[in-house]
Amino acid sequence: MRKIPSSMATQHPDNANRYITIQQEPEEAIQGLTEQDQGGLGIEEIMIDFEGKLTPYHQTSQIALGLIGQGIIPGEAVALTPRIPNAKKEPVFRQLMSIMSLVETNVLSYQQTSVQAITETIVPMVETGIELIHLQERINSVIELGNKNYEIQFPLNSIRIIPLIESVPALVNVDKILDDYHHNSINDGNPLERLRIMFARSDSAMSYGMMASVLAVLMAIDKALKWGKANKVAVAPILGCGALPFRGHFTAENLDRIYETYAGVKTFTIQSALRYDHGAEKTKAVVNSLKNNREKHGRRNFAPDDLALMKECIGIFTKYYMDTFVKTIKTVGMLSKYIPKNRDRLASAKTGLEYIREIANMQEIADLVEDQDLKKELLEINTNVKCSVPRAISFTSAMYTIGLPPEFVGVGRGLREVQNKYGEEGINRLIDFYPQLRADLIFAAQYVNVKIAKGIIDEQVRSAYQDDYQLACEILEIENRVDDKSENALYHMLLKSIRPIILHLIEKEDSGKDQEEEKILNEWIIKMATIRGSLG
Repeated sequence: MRKIPSSMATQHPDNANRYITIQQEPEEAIQGLTEQDQGGLGIEEIMIDFEGKLTPYHQTSQIALGLIGQGIIPGEAVALTPRIPNAKKEPVFRQLMSIMSLVETNVLSYQQTSVQAITETIVPMVETGIELIHLQERINSVIELGNKNYEIQFPLNSIRIIPLIESVPALVNVDKILDDYHHNSINDGNPLERLRIMFARSDSAMSYGMMASVLAVLMAIDKALKWGKANKVAVAPILGCGALPFRGHFTAENLDRIYETYAGVKTFTIQSALRYDHGAEKTKAVVNSLKNNREKHGRRNFAPDDLALMKECIGIFTKYYMDTFVKTIKTVGMLSKYIPKNRDRLASAKTGLEYIREIANMQEIADLVEDQDLKKELLEINTNVKCSVPRAISFTSAMYTIGLPPEFVGVGRGLREVQNKYGEEGINRLIDFYPQLRADLIFAAQYVNVKIAKGIIDEQVRSAYQDDYQLACEILEIENRVDDKSENALYHMLLKSIRPIILHLIEKEDSGKDQEEEKILNEWIIKMATIRGSLG
């Protein structure tokens, strides 16, 4: 059994001020996977990304052959693990072509090394076990096609799936997904012996809020590891996490809290903000720490009553988050168009070649909770909003740009309800589940300026955010003053300066663009992102 990588480089465009073209990505990958004493970052794995991205189908081969040219054997010294599109969200053609690129890469690499370069592929937005069976069949059909057309042959199932679970309901019910996948695999004569599974901190936070995302991921890690032990399958979780707290707070400074909070995770993603905004030295330190310390906390073990409380808290925090989300998403979606796009991604508009996100289904959240009043409140939220939901990075950046870091959305009101329902013990248990909660909010609090959003979003929503912020700071004892004389004085000055431009652009949205205004807005968004250490 191959060693499980502790670090995985990704192509997420969450860095502040460098555009990485698809032509630069092969060199970027090779440098990231090169050992540190040879001038690289020493990362052990890379996720070459086809999901929602204009990645050329030959990029996997470019990276594999480039590594071989440097004396690095893919599939042996390092892992190449592409993420292919989900055919439910993108055209099936793109999925098929992505799979074909993996087969070709294996052929070209094997000719030179006698090692299969790619043995696993990540599939996003998985919600059922049966879809994994159907996808494995599709992968096998492409392997068969390759075997008919290349001299080098690979057996069926030689490329296995890493399911990427992103929605909160799917995370909470991950054991049911794994059961379906496992039982169908056994029936097909292809039983699972090991399984890597990836959990998303980023998209789950955008769709359901930070609190619901963290609790759901913690439940997923716990359930997946217990399921693996019960079914004699070696399960190795991967956590997809960015630098800002809303998307994971995966930074050198927060690493010890990450180990404590997400104990049991075997592989962590090293995204672009960490590599470029935090810098090579901090990235190397993180990579080295992961190699030596990812097992330091073992794994967490939640009791049934812990999991039951987590579900109720997910319902509570999702309720308040979605109350704000549905009332702001049209404005935030419009603003996200002005957020710098630092990779070559697919358009989000419906053109036939697009990447589409949808608003969360409240029925699925209501089904998780026992409290009948809470069920009713969740189902009363009107999610029938006509809008184009942005990517999580753009969403996060847009919220920061109007002075409302999304970390606080729904949190204060949710904490108050938890306190009212379960007392101080409920708050203490919540902090025990989520030990880095205070650190996450203390970081985000530096960039809160609720006055900036006046006139940009609905006044009722702005007031609700103010409540979220003040209640969270009060209950968790976080200092909550905006200090223009602090080290973030420049940041708050930029926020104030950017406000009239945003107001003007909102007014002119249907009557043409002002290129000079857009240029200034873009420059200041980048400057603020640089200060906080990530675009979104």
